[in-house]
Amino acid sequence: MTTFSPSAFGFSENDRETRCFQYFYERTAPALAGYSGSIFWSPFVLQASQREKSIWHAMIAVGSLHENFENGQGPIGVDLLRHGQDAFTIHEYLIAIRSLLKPSGMTNNNPIYSTPDCGSFGNVTLDILSGHYASAVNHVRSGIKILREVYYDARCGTFRHPYLLPSTVSNLEIESIRKIFAYLHSQMATLTRDEGNFPAHGPLQMPEVPCFPSEFPESFISIAEAGNSLDTLKGSYVIHCRNIMHSVSVGKTYEMPKYLFEQMRLSFPRWCAAFSHFEESLGYSRELLGFKLIKIHRLHFMIYYEYAKASELALYKNETSSFSWDEYNDIFAEIVSLAGLVIKTTSATQMPLSGCASGSFDSMKQDNEIQPSFCLDNGALLPLYEVATLCRDPIIRRKAVSILRSAPRQEGVFNSHLLAMAAEKAIEIEEAAASGNSLDYDSIITGSKVEQERNTITKSSEVPDSVRLNYAFPKIDMVKKKISLTIGPSAKKEINIPWPDLNFLVETAR
Repeated sequence: MTTFSPSAFGFSENDRETRCFQYFYERTAPALAGYSGSIFWSPFVLQASQREKSIWHAMIAVGSLHENFENGQGPIGVDLLRHGQDAFTIHEYLIAIRSLLKPSGMTNNNPIYSTPDCGSFGNVTLDILSGHYASAVNHVRSGIKILREVYYDARCGTFRHPYLLPSTVSNLEIESIRKIFAYLHSQMATLTRDEGNFPAHGPLQMPEVPCFPSEFPESFISIAEAGNSLDTLKGSYVIHCRNIMHSVSVGKTYEMPKYLFEQMRLSFPRWCAAFSHFEESLGYSRELLGFKLIKIHRLHFMIYYEYAKASELALYKNETSSFSWDEYNDIFAEIVSLAGLVIKTTSATQMPLSGCASGSFDSMKQDNEIQPSFCLDNGALLPLYEVATLCRDPIIRRKAVSILRSAPRQEGVFNSHLLAMAAEKAIEIEEAAASGNSLDYDSIITGSKVEQERNTITKSSEVPDSVRLNYAFPKIDMVKKKISLTIGPSAKKEINIPWPDLNFLVETAR
């Protein structure tokens, strides 16, 4: 590990804290920065930790827990989330919380300014790695609330909050915070199914009139530029579409989505052209992990766009959508192939994501030999899960599940083994129905169902539309502190199937 001078450990009280600081610098910060890199985690958070005690101790706690997570000190898979923190991690976590409630102190007779939401990142990360999903949801909600209330005071050049100390962070750093919380916010919305959590009601204060990025360079010059521009394009579509559907009158419900689809029809090919020219210029660098992730996100978004367009048109005409997931099996297969390479590479090397070379998924180690990985970035898990649940080709969808199970991986609040378990249940429900068997949802979830004789599914067409699920995802009930598998047998109906074995993720007493 890189070593630091003694002056870098202003708040350090022992060798364990010093080691955790170095681990955070070497391992945690690059993982949190994601495939496109970020100056937010290094150097900004590292520098802020030298000024603010709350950030220092949150960082030490995260570094400690991350080291335990990566080194496999505890169970693997979903069971890893049952593994509580050690006494040292809890001690650092509590100090960080107490430090948030009071000024950090004085340096050269000047007050130490608080950084909005930096401490919250430590809390959210600790909650996620510890499997405290209820606390993670609450901390993300608190972070979103703080960001909504932060404003820039041009008179003194600081960001202010009605109840927190002012901050001297730059606009770039604030936007980095907003971006990460917006991503976590969207994940929480998926898991809670709470409409108020969706990004349309989130912290970015998007303009009322949709404004899509339409000007792209002839070629991108970096993975970060390509990834960020795709995220902006997707965000413009997804957030504005949801805002419009909540605000326009019934008589205009198709005109505005039609406008959005037209904007995407013009903008997305321009982005793809710039990305293709970038790909041609990369040479061997096309093996970079970040490049493969962007290709996954491009394919995933392309399918999502076609599905949304067909669904909105059918809704407007009061017809059944003619969209068929089966037409995209080749793209599903490509997503699975790319995701396998991404997960194998990350697990095998654990290097900063913007500089890894790929390898073959076929040579992946056995489950218990693969090192766990963690990030707050939009990685490969969600596209893989949607392949497993939306692609009905039995080989492709089961390979997606196999990759999800192959490595203990945490991307924000999405856990690879939890998603694999949910996908397996969804597949079992669909294929049991396709075989003409009666469905006992509770028994399928608990695994107590007596195996019935069923026809082996060999191709997508053997799963009729009448039994296909429109939606299947784990759901967190924050009020009852329960987990369920929520499935949508139709566009207008949802069924919440209790999943008691996973209630520990939201129980308050752990």
